[in-house]
Amino acid sequence: MIRLVQAACALLALNLAAPMPLAHAAEEDTQLWVGAMAMVDVPRGGQGGKPLVIMADWQYRYADDASRLGQVVGRVSLGIRVRPTIVLSQGYAYAGTRAPSGATTREHRPFQQAMFRITGNGKGPTLIGRTRLEERFVEGAPDMGLRARQMLRGTAPLGGGFLAIGTAEAFVNLNSVSWGPRGGFDQSRVFAGVGVPLARGIWIEAGYMNQYVARFRRADRMNHNISLTLSLVR
Repeated sequence: MIRLVQAACALLALNLAAPMPLAHAAEEDTQLWVGAMAMVDVPRGGQGGKPLVIMADWQYRYADDASRLGQVVGRVSLGIRVRPTIVLSQGYAYAGTRAPSGATTREHRPFQQAMFRITGNGKGPTLIGRTRLEERFVEGAPDMGLRARQMLRGTAPLGGGFLAIGTAEAFVNLNSVSWGPRGGFDQSRVFAGVGVPLARGIWIEAGYMNQYVARFRRADRMNHNISLTLSLVR
């Protein structure tokens, strides 16, 4: 497991440190991402029963200076906490993307995921990793895209229940498909913000995310996203 964590972290570092493809000047946009997520452990009977972990999230992404709804993403998964610090999951995500013209692309993404704590205990400074493999199907397209995602998330208490939060995530396409994605670097996301407590296990995460998206035969995209997420963890 230690070798897996080291390899995943190295992959993320290399992708985030590598120069972005700048064949074209990047287009820029300011967006607003608003959503909610939940992660709940469900005990199982018996001494040796591993807890089930249900995770779900839903997000609305407003584009073009946050003037219109550009994308809706919903995701749900069922996992097993195989160790206190490791959760393995199988899930499904739906992404509906609306172009300025009004045309909508509907994408279905089965995915497999591993979440693991790298250091810390959740009470002090803590670093976790998340490795995800997505199979991407677009309605009306004949082929499947395959994409790997590696995220690191760090938290540190600020006092009074508030948390400093930072995340970095790299996306890599593992193949090229007819409907758009090319094999190789796809995008990166870097987030910095604060967690504001509301009740036990419930808080709001608010902050700024920089998103850089590589695009084929057109200008790349850099989005400046204000992100607000209502989170529940039990």
